Amino acid sequence: MRKDEKMAQVLADLQKKKFAPVYLFYGDELFSIDEKVDYIVNNLVEPANRDFNLDVIYGDEADGAKIVNIAMSYPMMCEKRVVIVRDIHLLKNNGLALLMKYAAKPVATTCLVMTTASMEKQDIKKLEKLCAALEFKQLYDNQVPDWIQKHLAKKNINITPDAIRLLQGSAGNSLQNLSTELDKLLLNLGQRTRIEVNDVEAIIGASKQYTIFELCDAVAAKQLQPSLLILHNLLQLGETPGLIITMLNRHFTRLLLVKELVEQRIGEDKIAVAIKAHPFFVKGYLRQAKLYNIAQLKQSFVLLLETDELLKSSSQKDKLLLELLVLKLYYM
Repeated sequence: MRKDEKMAQVLADLQKKKFAPVYLFYGDELFSIDEKVDYIVNNLVEPANRDFNLDVIYGDEADGAKIVNIAMSYPMMCEKRVVIVRDIHLLKNNGLALLMKYAAKPVATTCLVMTTASMEKQDIKKLEKLCAALEFKQLYDNQVPDWIQKHLAKKNINITPDAIRLLQGSAGNSLQNLSTELDKLLLNLGQRTRIEVNDVEAIIGASKQYTIFELCDAVAAKQLQPSLLILHNLLQLGETPGLIITMLNRHFTRLLLVKELVEQRIGEDKIAVAIKAHPFFVKGYLRQAKLYNIAQLKQSFVLLLETDELLKSSSQKDKLLLELLVLKLYYM
């Protein structure tokens, strides 16, 4: 059986609550590892019995013999004992060898869960033969939106595609970061069941967003030197190119809508409602929209898309590509 088939079987058994006596969870996506560990604990040990039947041990704090002794102990007032050993790559001396020896003949009343983010491939291969193993890799860009939707669907919450893009652009692909930001969103959502772009804007760090909005305003107002200066500062502070592209796309989308509404002789109050912006900011959009015609605003999306694709595929530096984008938008 191939590795992916084995992992699929382990996941299927977990879903059916058919628990193996020994698990190995490894990889760089620690949030997913913690989710699976919590799932096992919550299903095998009642909260009232956890003082007696749940042990959490760190690899740099205990030797292998002690861990094996704990794993071989019988549960108290419970059918199963759960022993979690985190960071097994930090075990000293022959600790890992002792755990492998235990995994070959585990105690039926114990569920031993071993986790690691970094481990020798040869050791992982040895353990994979002895226990139920799952590898957790950080999600690819195109996998994150689906994860966000499924995570929220469990709580009967929907989210718009634009809000997903903005959230991913800010939090990246780390599920821990995404989960933290989603928790903030849910707290601020109240009784509503749909997350919009404005909701995401509200929970992203105020200072970071203000700086990005400064960049959008400077670029849209065709202020070349301030645009390049703010861009440089953003990148120096570690801002992601993805979020910069997302926010510029959001800004120019609003500009295009403002331009079209102005040509239809729509008033400022209705424009504010249409672009979902506070009326205070509408005058700024109106000033910027005067600098472009409809064709130019539509061309901005082509430039943004081209830059986004180059950022993902080109060997050129992000800073150079984004500076070129600012120049193209300026001379457009």
